[in-house]
Amino acid sequence: MNIRWDDFWWNNITGPHVVVSRVANALLENSMVVLRVPSDLPWRHAMRSAIHTSFQEKSDSYDIVIEPVDISDDNPEQLEPGRFILQRFATSTINKGYRERSKTSIQDYISAKKVIRNRIIWVKGINQKQATKWIKFCQGFQNQSVEDGLFVLEIHSDVLTSNIGNMKLIDFSEHVASYDVQLFNSFLLDDQSPGRYSSVWKDYISTLAAIACDVDAEVSESLIRSTDFKHESIIDGLEKIAELEEFSRRGENNRSHVLYHYRNKNITELEHRVWSAQIRVLFPIIELERVQLITKWETTIQKVLDDECITQFSEHLVEAIDTELGTLCYLLKHRTPTGFYSLYIPNEEDRKRMFFLHDCRNKLAHASCCSTSEVLQLLD
Repeated sequence: MNIRWDDFWWNNITGPHVVVSRVANALLENSMVVLRVPSDLPWRHAMRSAIHTSFQEKSDSYDIVIEPVDISDDNPEQLEPGRFILQRFATSTINKGYRERSKTSIQDYISAKKVIRNRIIWVKGINQKQATKWIKFCQGFQNQSVEDGLFVLEIHSDVLTSNIGNMKLIDFSEHVASYDVQLFNSFLLDDQSPGRYSSVWKDYISTLAAIACDVDAEVSESLIRSTDFKHESIIDGLEKIAELEEFSRRGENNRSHVLYHYRNKNITELEHRVWSAQIRVLFPIIELERVQLITKWETTIQKVLDDECITQFSEHLVEAIDTELGTLCYLLKHRTPTGFYSLYIPNEEDRKRMFFLHDCRNKLAHASCCSTSEVLQLLD
C-alpha cells in the first residue's frame, strides 16, 4: 500500500485525531484556540492540513483559508500583535488608517475593515512573552466568528498560559501518549515487506520504538524503516537518524527527546528505554517458554521434587510447574553425593535453552538489557 504516514498519524490514530477534531470543532464553534504542542511535534504541517480538512468537511464555508504566521521569522520588527496583523493582511491604506489614540480598539478596527475575513490566522513561533501579548490580543475581539476571522495560537509545552479567558486550550500531551505511537508502529510494520518480521518481532519493535521515541511518531517511523532490528541495536538506528537533514535540529531543546540523549551520549537513558521495552515484551515470552519446557519435562522434574526436598525462595517446592529457571539451572548443574546430576534432561538443546533463558531473565531482573543477538535468539 502507498500510505502517507504523516496523514495516517493525524487522521487514523486515536490520540492525534482527537487533537485534530478538537481544534476543528473549537473553530466551528467560533472560538479562538490556544494549541499547546511539544517543540518536536511530529509532522506539524500534516497536522495543520488535517485540521483544515476536518474543519472544511464539517463546515459550509469552503472559502476559509488557514494563514500560517511564524512570529520568529515574519515579525523581525517585533510589532505588537494588532499592528503586525494590519501590516501583514491589510491594504496599505487600512494599515495606515488606524490611530492608537482613537476610541476604537485595534481589534474592532480589524473586524470593521474585514482585514482577516474568512481567514484562520495560525500563529506559531511564540515565546513566553509573546504568548501573553497574543492571548490578550485575541481576547480583545468581540463575538468573532470564523467568517470574521479567528486565531489559533500554537505554543510549545514549556510556555505557560495562566489566563486564556474564553479561548479554548487544547493540549497535545493530554491526548497523545507513547501508546498511540506503538499503535502507529504496528500499522507501519504490517505494511512493510511481508515476511520480514514475525508477529512477535512486530510486537517487540513497535513497543521498543514507541518507548524510545515517546510521542515523536515521525522519528519512530524513520527509526523502524532504517533499522534491521534482528542485527542492529537501537543505537545503530539512532546513528542513522541523527545524520538525516530533516532531523538535524530535532531534540535540540528537548532534554527528554531520544535524539537529545543520543547526541549527548546519554547511553544509560537509552539503555533504560530499551530495558523498559524488553521487560514489557521479552519477560512474558521467557516466562511462557519456561512453562512450555517444564510441561515437556514435567514427569522428570516432578520426580526430582518428590524424591528430594527442594526449596525455592525459602519454601518447599512441590509442583513442577512452579519451578523457576534459576532452580532448574541449579538442579541441572548440581551433582548428588552419588555423582549424578540432580536433574538430568537428555535433550541437549532443551538444557542449553534453559540456561539461556535463565541468563536473559537474570539480565532483565537486574535492569540490564538483552543484547541484539540474544533478542534474535529469543524471538526467532
